[in-house]
Amino acid sequence: MEPVVTQPVADEHPRERRAPVQRRGRERVETILDAAEAVISEVGLEAATTNAIAERAGSSVGSLYHFFPNKQAIVDGLLERYLGQTLGVMASARRLAEPWVPLTELFEGMIRAFLALDETNPAYFAVCRATDVTTGQRSPAALEMNAHMEAMVVELLRARNPRMPAGDAHVHASISVTAVHAVLDHLQSMPSAQRGPVQRELVQMMVRYFEPIEAHWRAVP
Repeated sequence: MEPVVTQPVADEHPRERRAPVQRRGRERVETILDAAEAVISEVGLEAATTNAIAERAGSSVGSLYHFFPNKQAIVDGLLERYLGQTLGVMASARRLAEPWVPLTELFEGMIRAFLALDETNPAYFAVCRATDVTTGQRSPAALEMNAHMEAMVVELLRARNPRMPAGDAHVHASISVTAVHAVLDHLQSMPSAQRGPVQRELVQMMVRYFEPIEAHWRAVP
């Protein structure tokens, strides 16, 4: 059993992260996040502890708490890291300059991009679906990532369908982002042999959802 460690964090700011100022501090933060990702990918988010993360990082728990007052702060740090990578991948996969690209080709590329993120960051889906352990709701960092994802899909839909009102685009973006994340998250727990068919069906599900929507707005005078 791991020893109980008291968090050396001021009571009035129990969840505040300390941003590193010096290069050495920034490197330490990255090492801790790397360690957290490794531990979460091995044992799962619930079983990952700050003690295990500190040990993997070659650090004391006190040093970890200097930058991250609790595990939720570490999860939020990983989400911020993933957000930058996700936005970069999506910026290319959306192919905004090619609004004529068939939906099947478009969604195949976007879903491959998401799966590549998970291969590069093995804790990606576990962290993205995490809820705040204190409130039971999505953390601000998770909500920010979701909002960015939906905004990028809205931009994609309106680039392909200029007549689509922003309100309609937001509804479709919310549904599609939620559906894709849910299926890809489930995909990670499936045997390898079953993943290909499910991935292909996910593409077709998105195509079947968006084909009539695009047909409608392209027919509007």
